[in-house]
Amino acid sequence: MTGFSFNTFFGLEDKIAAYPEATIFGAMLVPILLLIPIAVIGWIFRKLKFNMYIIHVLMYTLLFAFIIGTLTIFILFFITDKNGVKLAFCWLTILVGMFFFSLINANTITKMFSDWSKIIKERQNQ
Repeated sequence: MTGFSFNTFFGLEDKIAAYPEATIFGAMLVPILLLIPIAVIGWIFRKLKFNMYIIHVLMYTLLFAFIIGTLTIFILFFITDKNGVKLAFCWLTILVGMFFFSLINANTITKMFSDWSKIIKERQNQ
């Protein structure tokens, strides 16, 4: 039995190691591409009057993973040894961390966004 190695990534380690810039591209593109179908599913859920909690969690996860993940990947890419596999693992860790953060704080984040929209509407009416 072999142990865990940071030099393997689901069989894609050769492609990721050859093009570490693809990890940066993926860190920015994957959340945006996943946001579109989740927004459509959320729209369907809203029309059917289903609970939107998990959709909010997934959308907040992708939003935070895009912002924080991209920033982190850029910093690590320019500071470290440009190992694409390690960058992919770092981004995956950020994605999982943002999922659990959003899962725990989804109601608070939703309330924060709704409060901000009320404040913006009040300022526009003045």
